[in-house]
Amino acid sequence: MRAKLAAPASLATAVGVFAVLFLMTHSLLWSPLLAALAALGLYLMLDDRTPAQVRDGEYAEDANRKVEEALRTVRQIRGITAQVLSPSVKHSLQQACEYVPELLTRVRKTSPNNLYSSASSLGGHLTSLAGVVEQYLDIQRKPDFYKNPAELMRGGEIAIQRFTEFTVDSLRLVNSGELAQYQANLETVAPPQLPDLGAEK
Repeated sequence: MRAKLAAPASLATAVGVFAVLFLMTHSLLWSPLLAALAALGLYLMLDDRTPAQVRDGEYAEDANRKVEEALRTVRQIRGITAQVLSPSVKHSLQQACEYVPELLTRVRKTSPNNLYSSASSLGGHLTSLAGVVEQYLDIQRKPDFYKNPAELMRGGEIAIQRFTEFTVDSLRLVNSGELAQYQANLETVAPPQLPDLGAEK
């Protein structure tokens, strides 16, 4: 918390010291110099992290941002799941929306150094999943606009089920400590792009 206050507090100190000294001395040489020294001193007192700690802090912030992006997509998918008429597809999507946050929580706990890559990869898969669900819903609403709508919807169901199975498998691997296998599956088992339903509108 102190480190986050270092920059704004130092800037405010520099402005304050400069203003006071300039009013007292009318010196354009000493006022900015002493203001800069005061700001630097305060910054070093507030932010006493080592370079390694700074890097770790930046990594954690980046990882948390990726996690939030993934969770935002989960919320988007959860929001449109209610429109799915098929009970099995709806259940599969609900499971995925439940398992992904749990997976990220467990990765954060057991392997925090892998959190950024996990959240980044999952975020890409979730974006693909959201696209599949949206197209699935469009076919469900307007089947006459598509050739072979039943076949296309079945393709969407398989893609959704495959993603859900991947999240379950990933949770099991992380739970059992098989993190290397989990990382490998993250890049290979869940495809970078879930199958396109290939409809011609």
